[in-house]
Amino acid sequence: MHEIGSREAPAAPAAQLPRRRLLGLLGAASAVAVVEALASPSRASAAVLLGETTKGVDSVEEALAEAAQSAWGGYSNGRVPASALTPVLASVAGSGYLRQDAAARYFDMSLAFASAVGRPLAITEGYRDFARQQDYWNRYQAGTGNLAAYPGTSNHGWGISADFGASVDVAGSTAKRWMDANAPSYGWQPTGNGFSRPEAWHFDYTGAWTGPLTVARDLEVVLVRCTGSLPGVGAGFIATLGIRTMRHMSSTGMVNVMRALDVPYYELSSTAFLDAMDALAVPRSALVGNADYWLR
Repeated sequence: MHEIGSREAPAAPAAQLPRRRLLGLLGAASAVAVVEALASPSRASAAVLLGETTKGVDSVEEALAEAAQSAWGGYSNGRVPASALTPVLASVAGSGYLRQDAAARYFDMSLAFASAVGRPLAITEGYRDFARQQDYWNRYQAGTGNLAAYPGTSNHGWGISADFGASVDVAGSTAKRWMDANAPSYGWQPTGNGFSRPEAWHFDYTGAWTGPLTVARDLEVVLVRCTGSLPGVGAGFIATLGIRTMRHMSSTGMVNVMRALDVPYYELSSTAFLDAMDALAVPRSALVGNADYWLR
């Protein structure tokens, strides 16, 4: 939920993957074009009352002024359109977005985390719109909710904060110790440690915004998440799709590997997902749990 916001040269992932070999296993040409066509869519009395703020900030006006330093893209805090953000997997519904550079470094960091800790790095909550921040603030002020920043001042509202799970939320855990020591090298700072009520899970991306990143689109597969329910596999199905190929991405870790490789990502309705399978010559009979369909 709080603090400042170009992607630096990524640190080498702990487990380097042979790019061409992986892509060769997963797909074939022109999947990007097919799926793109289908997817076109007043003063507070004390600092503690302001929740997640920087030391020395003790008024709403000061908190808003400080939050303005993290503004980017001409948007307002909590009112950044999804089209300007990068989708990520997150537990809290509607929060699965981060600013593009913050997301890119998160994907890099997640590979190193998984290699070191032995489990995928997971986001509980990413972007938070103004209405949700207002709700959190109201509950915090009423004494019925967790710590919350004043509406319009949280870095969640800029898409540059994330609350992490995967035991990062447990002070003293191996996962938390790894993140505190290593996340800063990816631009993610453990700012929650300094809140009036420490939040082990809260990190802020502090890299300066320099505009949209250029992403290479020379890959042979796309990553697609179905937003509805599919026959035989239910809801939340995510797969890499290529010409006559489909592989189920059954874990956050698998998804993050593909995202770190800049594999194009789309979210499609059930109908559009099935249409994409048809267009890419993937038989609907291949739609099963742990699908690994490949036909040359």
